[in-house]
Order: sequence, then C-alpha cells, then structure tokens
Amino acid sequence: MTRPSFSLNHVGMQVIDIDRMTDFYTSFMGFVVTDERTDVNPIRFMTMSPDEHHQLLLAWGRAPDSPSTVAQISFLMKDFAALRQLHEAAQADPRIEKIWTLNHGNSWTVYFKDPEDNTVECYVHTPWHVSQPYGVPIDFSQSDQQIWDDTETAALANSTYTTAEAFRQRIVDQLAARPQ
Repeated sequence: MTRPSFSLNHVGMQVIDIDRMTDFYTSFMGFVVTDERTDVNPIRFMTMSPDEHHQLLLAWGRAPDSPSTVAQISFLMKDFAALRQLHEAAQADPRIEKIWTLNHGNSWTVYFKDPEDNTVECYVHTPWHVSQPYGVPIDFSQSDQQIWDDTETAALANSTYTTAEAFRQRIVDQLAARPQ
C-alpha cells in the first residue's frame, strides 16, 4: 500500500460557549466565520486563509466546568515582530489571564489560555535546532537583537545543536526512507 500524501489543515474543538469563543477567535486571533449551523448543536467554521474553507471548527457540546482536553493549538507567525506584537496584545486583553513565553531553541513561542482554558501557542522559527523538549523563558523587555543573540549562544552551546536546515533535511530523508 502506498502511503497517502496529505497536510494537516484544520482542527476542531468542542466548546462550552460558542458565541464567547467565536468572539475571541475572530476579534483577537483574526479568524472570520465562513459557515455555521445555529439550531441544534451549533457549529462555526472559521478561517484566516482564502484557500481553506475552515482552519478552526468550533462545535458546541463541551460540558460546563469540564477541563480542556486540548493540549495546544499552534499558529505559525510571519516573523518575530508579529510575535512581539501578539505578546503585547495578549497582555492587554482582559480575556487572557495566563501568558507565558519560551525560547525552544528552534522557535520563539508565546503561549496563553483562551477563554475556555485551551492552550494557544503562537511561534516563529529560528535558524537553529536543538533537541526537544527544551525551553527557557523569553524576556520581551529585551531588544529583538538581544533575544536573537541569547538564543544563538544557547543553541550553539547545546550538544544537540544543528542548523534548522540540516534538521529539515534529516526529516526529508526520514520521510523518503519510509516503507511504501
């Protein structure tokens, strides 16, 4: 059997308050609603891409006071300036009560909890790779250059360091070597 070729393009999650969550993901994250069902078991389809009908599906049905079962929803940002801007916006938004940052060596990341306590990760790739898990807090009071320099110094000192390009090539080779 030949393995299928595919990409992961959307995630769906059950929510407690679909209107509250729709407001958060449209007003803070920038999604637009593309379709919805409003009668029995409401659902909302949302996207940030004209190429995808939906990237996020919110489905009513999570029990009130139930814990989140979402480990994380991750969003790749276009650059470090966008990540810094998101960090500032998250700190200013009263709907976001918990924010933390991590330099993973291979990425800079801002984490926060959405209004129903699901973890949201927003990140930017670095040109370095170190084995995961790895993470140290990012001090956003530092300049972009200082954060870059600190990350580079730590990555180069890590015994698992390689370039991000070399790591990607290793994955290309692993994928090509899979049994068909």
